[in-house]
Amino acid sequence: MNKNLKKYVVLILILTISVFSLSGCYKIYNIDNLAYAVAIGFDVGQENKIKLSFQLSVPGGSSEGGSSSQSDDTIINTIECSNLDSGINLLNSYISKELNLSHCKVIVFSEEFAYKGISETLYSLMNNIQIRPDSNIIISRCNAQYFLSSSKSKLEKLSARYYEVAPSSSDYTGYTEDITLSKFFANYTNSFSQCYGILGGVNMKETQDHNNTETSSQKDSNNKASEALISNKDDNATIENMGLAVFKADKLVGELSGIETACHQIITNKLNICNVVIASPFEEGKNISLRIRLKNKTKNKVTLTDTGPYIACKIDLEARILTMDENENFLEPEKVELIEKYTSDYMKHSINEYLYKVCKEFNSDIDGFGKYVSKNFLTWQDWLNYNWLDNYANAFFDVSVNTTVKSGYILMET
Repeated sequence: MNKNLKKYVVLILILTISVFSLSGCYKIYNIDNLAYAVAIGFDVGQENKIKLSFQLSVPGGSSEGGSSSQSDDTIINTIECSNLDSGINLLNSYISKELNLSHCKVIVFSEEFAYKGISETLYSLMNNIQIRPDSNIIISRCNAQYFLSSSKSKLEKLSARYYEVAPSSSDYTGYTEDITLSKFFANYTNSFSQCYGILGGVNMKETQDHNNTETSSQKDSNNKASEALISNKDDNATIENMGLAVFKADKLVGELSGIETACHQIITNKLNICNVVIASPFEEGKNISLRIRLKNKTKNKVTLTDTGPYIACKIDLEARILTMDENENFLEPEKVELIEKYTSDYMKHSINEYLYKVCKEFNSDIDGFGKYVSKNFLTWQDWLNYNWLDNYANAFFDVSVNTTVKSGYILMET
C-alpha cells in the first residue's frame, strides 16, 4: 500500500470516529435535554409510601420581582411513589426532559416522614451516583413540599445559590450546623455516635406561638426554626434554619433549640462564634449581650463505671461584651470578674441541660463521646458487644466552664 493510500485510510478512520463521538456527546450531555433538580423533598404519601417533591431549575428564570410562594427560577413537581428510584422514573415519563440530580443542594425530610424511619431512603440517596455527598440534610417541621415552595430570598437571585449559602449561617450564629449527606450517613453507620440534621421550618405568623412568660433574653436563643419573631414587608412565609433534629438510629427522636445547638458545638469543638444574653449582675431587669467563642478546645474524658459512663467536659470560653451603657463602666476589673462568673454559670447550666436532654430524653449520642471510650476495649468485637449507643442512656456528666471576658471591640477606656 502506497503512502497516499495510507493517508486516505487514516483520514477516513479519524472522520468516522469523530462523527460518532460527537453525535453521542450531543445526545447524552446536551443541557437542553436535562432537567436539573436543586432540591428534593420527602413526605409521607397518602396513596403510596412516599410523596416525593422535586424542585427543578427553570433555565433563564429569575427570582426577582416575584411575590409568589416560590421563586420564579424554579418549579416543583410532586409524585406519590414507593421509593426514590421509582419516583425518578415516573417523573422522567412526565416531563419533557431527563431528570438530573447532580446539582441538588438540599434534601428535605418532613418530621412526619423522619419519625417513621429513613434508612431505606438514606441508602438509596447514597447509592445514587448523581447526588453529591455535600448536599445538605434538612428536617422540616412542616410538610417538605411546603418547605420547598417557601424557599426564596431577595438577597439571592437563584434558589440554588440560596440553598448553598443558607447553612453557612452556622459560622456566625452558632444556632445551626452545616450537615451534609456524607456527614449524616457517616454518623448513622458508625458505632460511636448518632446522626442529626439541620432543623428547618417555614416562618409565618401562625407558627410563632411563644410562651409569653419567658423573658426576652430567653426567647432569642431558645427559638427553633419557624419560631423567631421575624416579619418582612410582603408578609410572605419564608424558610428558616435554626436548631438541630436529633436521631436515634434512623428515626427522628427530638429537636434542639438555638442555644442547645450552640452547646452541642461547644462540646464538639465546632463553635465559631455565638451571641448569648445573660441577666445583668448589676441591675435587676437588665441584660448583657456577649459574643462567645472557644478560647481553647473543649477537653472531653469518658470513664466507664459500675453505674454508667462518667463524662467530664472541661470548657474554656472567651467572651466580648456587646452591651454598652454610658452609665456603666465594664472595664473595671471587679465588674469584669463578676460578668465572667455569671457567664460561666449561665453556660454551665445551659450545657448541663443540653447534655442531660440528649442523653436521658433522646438517648442519642450526637456528640460522639463513644470515640473517647472505645480505646478501652481490647478488640473490636468487645466494643460492639458493649453496645455504647444504648449504654449512653446511663451516662452522667461533670461540666466545668471557665470564661475570660474582654470588655468590648471599639469603646475602650482613654
